[in-house]
Parts: sequence; C-alpha cells; structure tokens
Amino acid sequence: MQRVTALTLLRYKHWMDAGMLSAIADTDARRFRAERREMLRLMHHMHVTDMLIRANLKGEAPSRQNLRPHRTPEEAVLVPCMLACSGWFIEYAAGMLAEAWDCPIVYRRRDGKMAQTTPLGLIEQVILHGTRHRGAVSWLIHACGVQPPQDVVSHFLRKQMTSFDKRG
Repeated sequence: MQRVTALTLLRYKHWMDAGMLSAIADTDARRFRAERREMLRLMHHMHVTDMLIRANLKGEAPSRQNLRPHRTPEEAVLVPCMLACSGWFIEYAAGMLAEAWDCPIVYRRRDGKMAQTTPLGLIEQVILHGTRHRGAVSWLIHACGVQPPQDVVSHFLRKQMTSFDKRG
C-alpha cells in the first residue's frame, strides 16, 4: 500500500465512521434500545482497537482502561473521542516522511508478547479492522428502519472529487 492510498483510506474510515455514528443517532433509542447498545458497543470496540494501535505508533503503553472497558461509553462521549482518534491517524499519516512508513516498530501485543511491524502495517490494521464491524452496524441500522450510510469506497471517492472540483 502506498502512502497516498493509506491516507485516502484513513480519510474514508473517518468519513464512514462519522456516517455510521450519525445513523446510529437517528435510530429510535427507546424502540431499539438493545440494537443501539450493540451498535455503540461495536463502534466502541473499533475505537478501542484504534487507540491501542495509536499507542503502539507513538511508542506508548496503551491505557489499561481502554483495553477492557467495563461498559460502552455514552454516545455523547464516544462520538467526539472516536472522530478525534481517526483524525489523529490522518494527521499522523499526512506528516510522515516516505522512508518512515517502512521503519520497523517493536511493540507489546495485548497478550504481552513482543511484536514487530512497520507504521504502514499498523495503519493497514486500522483501515481494515473496522470493515467487518461497520458491516454489522450497517445491518443493525437498517433493521431499525434507518438508512445506513453507503459504505462504498467509490462513493466516498466521487464525493471527494466533487468537493475538490468545487473548491477549484
């Protein structure tokens, strides 16, 4: 994966996560309480994983409370934290020098074992991890009678090009 592709896909992830969170907010909380809780739990799981990977990229130990939260945070807390985190990945990738993408990083996995990869390898995990979970959330949103966002990369790219064309 090249830098420009990774950066584009990180922007797509941010856009798609925002769309999912918005559609969840449009779901009737009283009528579909269990479904909304599951949607938020899945989105929170994605966020926790992103935070773990962010800590690895920064060379920090992940926060223990983030690894195994006792409960899913309220939507009002999760949304800004999740979007800020995905924004961090975009800034991180945009600011990386080309040669830094393939420099080895040693980090501790969740099971305590040491592992080695590259920033690109970790960013690929961020990009790909949420795909399956967003699919499940999309299905739940639809089952609750709300139109889920169109989780299609080509749709995102068309929107980006249209925005670019309008900016001139």
